Amino acid sequence: MLDDKLTQDIRQWLDSPQEQRSLELGAEMLLRLNRNRYMHAQIMRRRNFAKLEYELQKHLRIRLEGLTTREVALMEQEALPKIEESLAQGQPLPNTEEAQPTISTDNDQPEGVFRGRRADHDTLPADLQALYERNGEIYFKMKQLFETLKGMEDATPCDRHELLGQLVACDKEYRDNWNAYDTWSAVAAGSVTEPAATAPLPTAQELQAARKYLSSNKPKLAAAEGDAANALRKKMQQRVSLLLSAGQGFEPAYQSELEALGLLFS
Repeated sequence: MLDDKLTQDIRQWLDSPQEQRSLELGAEMLLRLNRNRYMHAQIMRRRNFAKLEYELQKHLRIRLEGLTTREVALMEQEALPKIEESLAQGQPLPNTEEAQPTISTDNDQPEGVFRGRRADHDTLPADLQALYERNGEIYFKMKQLFETLKGMEDATPCDRHELLGQLVACDKEYRDNWNAYDTWSAVAAGSVTEPAATAPLPTAQELQAARKYLSSNKPKLAAAEGDAANALRKKMQQRVSLLLSAGQGFEPAYQSELEALGLLFS
């Protein structure tokens, strides 16, 4: 069981103004968490508040989610086989550049096309075609995160938790996208006749620009106040809406940060 009082004490220490923080108290709480006396001695000797804050923030994130170190390790054991399956099934077809692999395993696609591409892909609605493109991006992000995670075998579950959370979120979006793409039917969707005209989907460049705008302006919004904050929030909300309308996803931690700034994702 987690010690709720310790969790609250850590939170209170982190919420306190920096000039009011006690190095001794913070270091003692960290020692209770990781039993690392060497780190404790280094923090105390160097009066390393930055390292202490980083370590306490890391542990607090997991504790607030109600996860013990052992539970994080179990979560990893459950998630990694599914992620490995997605990566294995999503490898590009032979003799193609690694650009947009998918989860299916058909090997009779023409050169330049990646696994899972439907024979009627070019006739699908634009939003369905966009899911295929999006999964190529997700695949390579998952691959990079997975390789990074493999290189952290000696790290504690606490250190691996953040990467694992990103991988789990990516894999969920990846599988959900394939489910929607693979199961879509013109008959079931009622679009066997000529479909109604729809607004064109944003281009990849527009989506990338929207994400960049959100990333660069997030700290500005956090520091802004009054009318300036409202104006910037409105512009950022437009980018969020654009990405959501195109079927784009957000990593849970990043989305939570944006929601805390007043942006809506419903």
